[in-house]
Amino acid sequence: MRKLIIDCDTGTDDAIAILAAANCSDIEILGITSVNGNVSENHVSANNLNLCEYIGLEVPVCHGAFVPLYSGFQNTEDMTHGATGLGTIVLPSAEHHSFDPRIASRFLYETAMACHGELELLVTGPMTNIALAIIQYPDFALNIRHLYFMGGSVIGGNVNTNAEFNIWADPEAAHVVMMSGIKLTMVGLDVTLKAIMTKEDVSALRKRNSRTSNLAADILDFMFERFARGGENVIMHDALAAAAALCPECMEYESVWMDVERSGDYTRGHTFADLRGRFGNPPNVRAAMRLDNDRFRAWLVSMLVK
Repeated sequence: MRKLIIDCDTGTDDAIAILAAANCSDIEILGITSVNGNVSENHVSANNLNLCEYIGLEVPVCHGAFVPLYSGFQNTEDMTHGATGLGTIVLPSAEHHSFDPRIASRFLYETAMACHGELELLVTGPMTNIALAIIQYPDFALNIRHLYFMGGSVIGGNVNTNAEFNIWADPEAAHVVMMSGIKLTMVGLDVTLKAIMTKEDVSALRKRNSRTSNLAADILDFMFERFARGGENVIMHDALAAAAALCPECMEYESVWMDVERSGDYTRGHTFADLRGRFGNPPNVRAAMRLDNDRFRAWLVSMLVK
């Protein structure tokens, strides 16, 4: 089976991605590492631990970076994901599981070495933990088979007109990862904005009436309510990154050379994609460019009703 670690800032749509991956028979989740992002790391890590116990996912859960490498980003907890990251859902506190004693970067490295080059990563938050592992352990990048991430955008942004949140929150870390030589698949904001769920999807989840499907439906209902209040639509940013790893045929891709802007009042966090090859650098990122949303939604619901 394919070996996978999920590095995330859970987060409503991160939670959906974890639920889908946990039900995929093609992979073995080896652990979940937490990073500051959608909400602060203490909320993220608690969400991950509680979620794993709730659905019976027996994997190590690690604390990770509380702050970015350099930028001084402070999480504002703007309520897009609710006060603690899971909207209005309150999971029971984990009683039978505790955090792995290793910090995320060490856990990532030790697991990569144990997998002998077969470890894959799904990254749905800022890339701080991955960059720290690259910086601390020179042979880490050589032992990662593939990294799939939600972040950046070939065109546009959501923090500003140029930058997507996950990259903007720690652009130095994203730069380290992009220059590392790891095989990368990017699922950017310009594609994820099209990954919108429907009320029919919620009905299908409710009909299954399992612990996983009902939790996913509860999260989607919160997102529908948020949208009705003028917030973000029911968009599956992070679950679409999971689909890049587990249902790649729902998207089309282009291989490009990409880097991250680390300075500039208006451009910091921008993911620059050299679509025309003007800089002469070999491609380092396979970027999702187009989405078949019906196919994606069908896949995601099928994972959540298992």
